[in-house]
Amino acid sequence: MMRINIKFLLVIIITLVLLSSGCSNELESPDGTVEPIRGLIYLIDNDTILIVSDIDNVNIPWNAWAEAGKRAVNFTLTGDTEIEMDGEIVERERLSRGQLVDVYHAGFLAESYPEQGGADKIIIVNDTFSGESITDSGRFIGVVVKGTGEMIEVKISGVPDELPGRLYRLTDEAWEVFNNLDLEVEEEILFWYVADSETEGLIYDLSRIMN
Repeated sequence: MMRINIKFLLVIIITLVLLSSGCSNELESPDGTVEPIRGLIYLIDNDTILIVSDIDNVNIPWNAWAEAGKRAVNFTLTGDTEIEMDGEIVERERLSRGQLVDVYHAGFLAESYPEQGGADKIIIVNDTFSGESITDSGRFIGVVVKGTGEMIEVKISGVPDELPGRLYRLTDEAWEVFNNLDLEVEEEILFWYVADSETEGLIYDLSRIMN
């Protein structure tokens, strides 16, 4: 009889471990209420927003916060997701990159990196817009020095070769990534940038495309 009870207990323990693995539960405050996840909207992609906590600026390379172990969550938005700003319900289009938000979610978050979950409610805490993120690719041509400083020239993929390359400025963090890449001329790169009044754009992250 004792053996049966021990086996039954082991089955319960193993079941609980399996149910909890791969997931993280909601955080609760001391009074038992659910705590939201606060962070900046780093990226908006269709029905998903990527929230990164404890960063001051979203125009930084991915590895700048990933390697620092900052909490990041991909939240899926549904038709039931409620978005609030200044105490009023607003449309989903009101969300923008760079905003500081509190995100409430139900149930568990998948323990990937970034974590994955569904957003029940989003409260816009600070309505700061950091520019729409644009992704592009092309061949690195070289570093160009002009009146506004150093920039890189890129031949954009799909654009005829007879057309000149495009000039982009880089953030300080992106220059660090660029220097670490040690690119050769004509190497293909993937890069992320925001609109810039002085050049084709301000690159905040880039990577080498491996053929």
